[in-house]
Amino acid sequence: MLAVLDLFDAARPVLTAEAILQRLDYSRPTGYRYVRELVSAGLLVRSPEGYAPGPRIIELDWHIRTHDPVLTASAPAVRALARSTRCGVTQMGLYGDHIVTIRYEPGPEPLAIDFDRGRPMPRFRGAPSKAVLAFLPRARLVRMYRRHAGQDLEAFLAQMQAIRAAGHAVSHGELDRGKVGVGAPVMREGRRVVGSVCLVLTAARYRSVDRAMLVERLLAATSAIGRALDAGVFA
Repeated sequence: MLAVLDLFDAARPVLTAEAILQRLDYSRPTGYRYVRELVSAGLLVRSPEGYAPGPRIIELDWHIRTHDPVLTASAPAVRALARSTRCGVTQMGLYGDHIVTIRYEPGPEPLAIDFDRGRPMPRFRGAPSKAVLAFLPRARLVRMYRRHAGQDLEAFLAQMQAIRAAGHAVSHGELDRGKVGVGAPVMREGRRVVGSVCLVLTAARYRSVDRAMLVERLLAATSAIGRALDAGVFA
């Protein structure tokens, strides 16, 4: 039933019941029963054009923003990082093959970005995603790349190895024109990557800023987040 929710994205914000049945190859009785139950639970809502994600999801998002252990544990480090670097800070979460923005902490200076909270990231583009991918186990990384990209695997693996060796990723204009991202992984016990944190700044500022300082503070923040998660210390 929950697979129905996976069908909605920016390209398909509303779907008819017939489209849901066709995409998931459900029988009509099963498909319509699932849709009715999701509407009853508030996870879908009827609209003139069909069905869309419902208000229960908004309620769950409030609960996550307020009580999620990862967000709670990482909040002090992310806020301090934004203040000390004067950069915007994005935080990513990883589930399955998806990398999703779970927080955007603006710096002291306004900086518009396209990939704010809740928006899925391009898997193979941008420092936030690359900082996650480079630290995945090789077998999982290869499976993901073949499933979603499939070309130039060796060149991709070489790029990931270089990021892993450096400990962080840098991207120029890959997500937002005129912006630079500097991302590092959030690791838990056993060197398990669970997400990333990324500094976002203008290309003009990046040319003049102390880049070593940015990386040093970024790595200190991701290390602090990892330790807080392992210790179960929630602010």
